[in-house]
Amino acid sequence: MATITRRQLLGAGGALGATALLSACGSTDPAGSEQAITIWSSLSDEQQNDYFRKHFAEAYSGKYPVLFSPKAAGTIDRLTQTALAAGSGPSMIGTPGPSSFVSSYWSAGYLADLGPYEQRYGWAEKFASWALAASEVEGKLVTLPGSYETMVFYSNPATLDKLGLTVPTTREEFENFCTEVKGQGYIPLAAGKADYKGANEWFASLGLNHGAGPEAVYSALQGETKWTDPVFVDAIDRMASYFKKGWFGGAVDLYFTTNFPTLYEQLASGKAAGMLSGTWDFPNFGAYFGKAAGNDATWDWTTVPSLGNGVPPVVWDLAIGGSVGISTNFQDTAAAADYLNFLTTDLKTIIASVEDMNFAPSPIRIAAADFSAKADKRTVRLYSELSAAKSIGYTTWTFFPQQTETYMIDYFENVITGQLSAKAYCEGIQSRFSREKAEGRVPTAPKPGGGLS
Repeated sequence: MATITRRQLLGAGGALGATALLSACGSTDPAGSEQAITIWSSLSDEQQNDYFRKHFAEAYSGKYPVLFSPKAAGTIDRLTQTALAAGSGPSMIGTPGPSSFVSSYWSAGYLADLGPYEQRYGWAEKFASWALAASEVEGKLVTLPGSYETMVFYSNPATLDKLGLTVPTTREEFENFCTEVKGQGYIPLAAGKADYKGANEWFASLGLNHGAGPEAVYSALQGETKWTDPVFVDAIDRMASYFKKGWFGGAVDLYFTTNFPTLYEQLASGKAAGMLSGTWDFPNFGAYFGKAAGNDATWDWTTVPSLGNGVPPVVWDLAIGGSVGISTNFQDTAAAADYLNFLTTDLKTIIASVEDMNFAPSPIRIAAADFSAKADKRTVRLYSELSAAKSIGYTTWTFFPQQTETYMIDYFENVITGQLSAKAYCEGIQSRFSREKAEGRVPTAPKPGGGLS
């Protein structure tokens, strides 16, 4: 389906991320003819906007028509919060994942309980169980997952051939890879947060899941161990050391000033040997690689290398890219639930959007056989391998409570600049997490090794 996701927040294009925000529909449409469900979203360009309008808004045939209105990525959350507080705003509240704003919206009384509709639409059979569990607050299903994603290692095969290198799979290979690339005068990994401060949490998540390992992260999420344990301090300190060596973005100061289009250009032109980012970038490469960009560059992806002792060689960083719930300010909850079901579970529409626009699907049950022959083989491989994943990691924007996530975003950059030690950073995580854990605000996480069933 489509919701306000990481990819929209970066102005990057959207995994089925367009559902974003359905605004208050107790009013009439612009023509004054009838009530309507209005969608706000922040897709990256007119092509994506037009596609979503046609296939996810106008194609819906329910009680109310659906009107689509693009909004700026930088202001959509603030606009939503202001409108909700005024008693209007989005009828379907979108957030960048279950840990972002959801618990606050629920506590404030803005989100409707979706439990009465779960059996009606068979959501337990349609969605992966982990995704529905992570969408609960205080035992109530209050949002549906709009898209799912993972972190991967991107590369330009021609660049790797030129440098005589292969994609690393272990910590030793990763460190040798970055040392060699840096030594030859190239950027080891394209990286930058100028367009989106939240990029910081991608690397914090990678450090924890691939440096400390999913078993350790899961234990801390359950409150069985603390985030101040040496395994986490060492993992964050190691990731920070990689930044200080200039492996991410070329230098720490460049990481702060480099925007996303520059990252894609660096990978396509061969200035950078690789890039660690999310699968939300699939739709963004078209303008930089191949015929549309006027070059013969290609890109590929593989899993993120292990960065710690005892960490499985393959860990899939599990993430919900966007969550959508129904506002209590909207009076017809049943009608909104019907549209939400279409938006997140209509397999034909969703698969077509993946093939046509590289939108990311919601975490419904998808098999390789669901795709047509025209589908990008890299995309089919992604969802085939991801659906079969056994060793999973836990991203901050899906499995960490909101205040803890915000702290991790805001203060990670202080660690890579040397203003804050990894130990102090982990102490800050623990102090916030323990409080939110006691308040019941930690999303439900599946057990490591259990796969994505």
